[in-house]
Amino acid sequence: MAKKIKHKPGRPKKGQTQITREFVLDAAWDLIMEVGFEEFRLSGLAENLGIRTPSLYNHIQDLEDVRREIKRKSLQVLGDKLSLKLKNVNQGNERILDFLNAYRSFAKSHPHVYPLTIESAEFDPELKPLGDRILSICMEVFRFQTLDEIAVHRIRILRSLLHGFIVLEAVGGFGRKESVEESFKKITESLESGRLW
Repeated sequence: MAKKIKHKPGRPKKGQTQITREFVLDAAWDLIMEVGFEEFRLSGLAENLGIRTPSLYNHIQDLEDVRREIKRKSLQVLGDKLSLKLKNVNQGNERILDFLNAYRSFAKSHPHVYPLTIESAEFDPELKPLGDRILSICMEVFRFQTLDEIAVHRIRILRSLLHGFIVLEAVGGFGRKESVEESFKKITESLESGRLW
């Protein structure tokens, strides 16, 4: 059974940084970005913070609590990057290119937390707004007026195609000499022309 959150501040020694839930989660983010979630351990987090592992439970509930907060931050960062990239771009084709490049760039620069962003947030009331924000950006880029059946199918095709490319690239699945960038460009052109649909 998960331990109850006490939400009380740590008791730092003189000159030591005050430990709060936000401080612990920021440290968890940094450690996961370095070692990945599979290798992440609460004992390692406590060691990095210079406290005993049981003291973490003054600030977090358990490992799942940390995972959920890392997912929340991942969705926030991805949404921010997509929004910022597209902020000043008005042309349809440029928006698609920038959207795909920004999404791929996030996956490459955040390989350990990117998988959390592809999990559906539909059934989590707190995370759903972050997922809906990314969905809204996607709909704006591809000029989907409403989230009807056609739009849902097209977004699923887009996500499958983009995620498949990202995963294959990450594991070295493109071994032939032909340019990977050229292949990605052809995906972009197919989406821009609408031939993929």
